[in-house]
Amino acid sequence: MAVRALTLRILLLALAARLLVFASATRDVFPVGEGRTQADLAVNILEGNGFMLSESMLHPENEAGAPLLFRRSFEFYRKVDGYYGALRPGRPTVFLVPGYALFMAGIFGLFGPFDYLAVRGVQLLLGLITVYIGLRIAGRFLKGKYLVLAGLFLALDPFELYYEAVPATQALFSLFFLLAILLSMRLMDAATRRGGYLLRSVLAGCAWAAAFYVRPVSLPVMSLAAVLLFFAPLVGRILARRDGGSCEVTGGILSLRGAASAMTMLGVFAVLMLPWGLRNQSVTGTFRIMPAQGGVNLWEYNGRIFTEHFQGEAQGALTLYGGIRREYMGRLNSPELAQFPEFTDEPEWTRDSVLYSRNIRFMIANPVLTMRLITLRFVEMFKPFPLNSFSPLYTLAGLLAMFPVLFFLWGGAARCAFHGGIAGFFLSTLVAGYTLMHLLTATGTPHRVAIDFPMAILAVLGLSYSVGRFTAWRELRSG
Repeated sequence: MAVRALTLRILLLALAARLLVFASATRDVFPVGEGRTQADLAVNILEGNGFMLSESMLHPENEAGAPLLFRRSFEFYRKVDGYYGALRPGRPTVFLVPGYALFMAGIFGLFGPFDYLAVRGVQLLLGLITVYIGLRIAGRFLKGKYLVLAGLFLALDPFELYYEAVPATQALFSLFFLLAILLSMRLMDAATRRGGYLLRSVLAGCAWAAAFYVRPVSLPVMSLAAVLLFFAPLVGRILARRDGGSCEVTGGILSLRGAASAMTMLGVFAVLMLPWGLRNQSVTGTFRIMPAQGGVNLWEYNGRIFTEHFQGEAQGALTLYGGIRREYMGRLNSPELAQFPEFTDEPEWTRDSVLYSRNIRFMIANPVLTMRLITLRFVEMFKPFPLNSFSPLYTLAGLLAMFPVLFFLWGGAARCAFHGGIAGFFLSTLVAGYTLMHLLTATGTPHRVAIDFPMAILAVLGLSYSVGRFTAWRELRSG
């Protein structure tokens, strides 16, 4: 099947799936979740109030009839005057990056404030571009029926479809993140062979900046791409030797072409960060581009489990962390570090610094517990189905989609790293690095979904190698 015809058929299948999902979204099947927070930020941007959260967000409607966990959360937020414990309403915020709120503001400007259905529809349409980008990445490593198999996953991945139908950052981040990965791979091609690299460097820098403005976790992955570009000839030569010389490379340890590509990409990224950094300097007194939420994330996945804030948790959290909470309660080292500080009027960046410092010290004081929490976060990251109460269809879809991927992922990643050239090495190591970052900090299906497509590509590569080896073994036995 010709690649162009295959691409068209996969995109038509992806479109059909997204039309069905949108039809379900019109009946409020999907939750709003963090979209309420982002929508409030978006409306304040539209109304000229700047990037800030409304004070009314601390007083949700129908709170009295809400579940116990919801009520306790907002009592806690009001007590410390901080949404999530740290985001200060009524003030310019640095707790979040502004990309998704600006995206929602654009949609609200066209369709009206708080039109979540419009947000879902636009995200589902953008999902077609995400699928196309995924196919372009897959086409670098897969051919024939295996490319078809990967394309089917990309078109119908239930996790990607779900988050495209939820007004949250995941879908938009997947789009920009995969685009940045594809452009970086093309830049690596230009850095290791003859070809233009200036325009590719500029485009890659723009894509990484767009991804950062939605979710800053893209920053370390861009750094990995830059390092590989700097040392592209050396890496290429090592991989070529490992692959029997199939990877053609030129240059020494560090080539001017690779260094220029990396510096241009990083320079474009830095220029696009200037408006955000200068804005934050006017708010905090310090030039900064990173949001002030790292401390809250560490507390959520480490300290909070051993405090009263964990009581009344959702079933999924109790399933994963309930046992270790019961085991360690009463015998923690430095248990006071797990408690949320009694903040009063501290700014967000101060709260972030205090929470970050306390939770790092808590993790160091309890090293065995920290390692056990990481293993539980591994389960939470890669679980193929939700642990909370969902329709059995969600569980079935997750098992059919993710279980085979997880089975073949690891071998496919090794195969791609050592035999897929610099681009393959980049794809495998970014999946590993992205996973490790989240295992050390905060994890779960919403965090993983951005690498679902790369994981599926690696898994199909592992499957193709396994089938080839099995076929060769059968032929050897029969002969």
